[in-house]
Amino acid sequence: MTKFLKSIIYISLFVAFAMLSLNSCEKFFEDEPVSVFTPENVFSTVDYTETAILGVYQLMTFDEGYTKRVSMYYGLDTDIEFISGLEPDNERRGIAKYIATAGNLEIEKPFINFYKGIERCNIIISSIPQSPVYENGDDEDKKAMDRMLGEALTLRALFYYELIRNWGDVPFRSRSAETDEDLNLPKTDRDVIYDHLIVDLQKAADLVPWRSELAAEERVTKGAVKGLLTRIALARGGYSLRVNGGMQRGDNYLHYYQIARDAANDIIQSGEHRLNPSFEDVFRTMCRYQVDTRFGEVIWEVGMGLGESSEVGYFVGNASDDASSYGRAIGNMLATPNYYYSFNENDLRRDVTIALYRVGSANPVGIYSGSPANHQIFVNARNLYIAKWRREWFEPIYPGSNKYTGVNWPLLRYSDVLLMFAEAENELNGPTSAAIDAFRQVRARAFAGNEASMPSIPTSKEAFFNELVKERAWEFAGESIRKYDLIRWNMLGDKLSEMRAEMKKMEEAQPPYENLPERIIWRNSSDGKLEFYNFDFHVDSATVADRDLDEWPYSSDWRIAINDEFIESVAKHFEPNRKELLPIHQTIVDQNPNLDNDYGY
Repeated sequence: MTKFLKSIIYISLFVAFAMLSLNSCEKFFEDEPVSVFTPENVFSTVDYTETAILGVYQLMTFDEGYTKRVSMYYGLDTDIEFISGLEPDNERRGIAKYIATAGNLEIEKPFINFYKGIERCNIIISSIPQSPVYENGDDEDKKAMDRMLGEALTLRALFYYELIRNWGDVPFRSRSAETDEDLNLPKTDRDVIYDHLIVDLQKAADLVPWRSELAAEERVTKGAVKGLLTRIALARGGYSLRVNGGMQRGDNYLHYYQIARDAANDIIQSGEHRLNPSFEDVFRTMCRYQVDTRFGEVIWEVGMGLGESSEVGYFVGNASDDASSYGRAIGNMLATPNYYYSFNENDLRRDVTIALYRVGSANPVGIYSGSPANHQIFVNARNLYIAKWRREWFEPIYPGSNKYTGVNWPLLRYSDVLLMFAEAENELNGPTSAAIDAFRQVRARAFAGNEASMPSIPTSKEAFFNELVKERAWEFAGESIRKYDLIRWNMLGDKLSEMRAEMKKMEEAQPPYENLPERIIWRNSSDGKLEFYNFDFHVDSATVADRDLDEWPYSSDWRIAINDEFIESVAKHFEPNRKELLPIHQTIVDQNPNLDNDYGY
């Protein structure tokens, strides 16, 4: 038995059911000693079973879960977002710059964590149907147990999905490892795993209620099940990196697009979820530590522990100085300048998604008379923050919550369901009225109040898809979606090349960037916000030098910040048909003689 799989079994059987319980732990320990918590005892009551399922959710809140690694590091770099810093390392920047090795420090723990979660789910899935609750419990108890069975099926599918989209073919086990003699499993073809997960999710959708039938919480609902089914079906029907075959599409891909289309349509037709009319408020709500019970746009979010998990607002968010009353943030997830300029100027998502400032503690100069700790300091074109979760939106601001803010991580939003439906419908039937309407809902919110300036939606199949590729970029930056979209479309290399070409035009002031300012002159208004002298037009060097410094005290690099070194640094070492997937950590490979690293690793 390998050290890797031993740890999974031991942690699953003893820690998950006893020590890692969340809401029920006090009652759990009062009733019986830990030594008798066998699976038979754990699944003998609804309360104990709930403790087990909450132990699975807890794994999602770890550093090796959705606190930072999987949610933030793994989805970078793309054509729209990248990690700060020019040079890679053997940690998070090595992943983002596509030069991760089998010894990368950020790869081992998430891989193991997902298998811990899978093992816990396997135990729950096999134990619930054998529970005496099914035989002796009342209808409400049986319904609760069915719900938790559906949750376990869904969580297991999520964990396998994360493994596949980051590592490709992986070992697959659908029952507890304690029942098997041979624990050193080889890899299973990802299509086989995906097909199994699709069946599981179709079953889970019949077991888990809609959100309106449940209390407001971060656990799986029917919308989450069907949304994950949509996402996995599109991945199964899309491209992925294959051993000795490069980027290939799975067989019978239209069948999976049909599954995706139908699952997304079920969510739409249910009326259980709708768009929050305010794109900004989607993220402000999370920063207020609230679950959106009115609209239900965030269909599934990882429930974090305050001050213990989540670097939302710290790693992703605009930077904030130590002296700021909002708390410190490093803002390491940045937007590419070409992405900023890709937005229509009336698209409300641009100024929610991207912050052109950090919150400063230096003494400001000019007409601002407020607290020096909280004024906005303009950044250059190489430091545009992905800031859907910005520090000044946090309410309340908890002491000591600088790094681990406890803000939930969104796994699935309703806008994603609408656009996945539009994509699948278009692929199957062209841009039907249903596809266009789903697309229009997302775009119309972005242009609320400026509907007349909203670009038209194409009505040919190819043009509609190309517009959808752009729409998903504008909607989901910073949410660990773009990279995996581009991979399943087999467009990652092309879009990175387009990004570099656009930034080269900026560097050389070629159309449409001929009037892009070399430097931008700015100041703080009386409330500490930014005011610009020349954000939209170029001024000559003499004007920059001779301006009235009392009126316009600051000048920051803009176009001249974009140079060859910077352009090449984004996704610096990406190689098509090789770097779409990560290596498995060497310690895991060494422990299992049936595992090896593919794709040149």
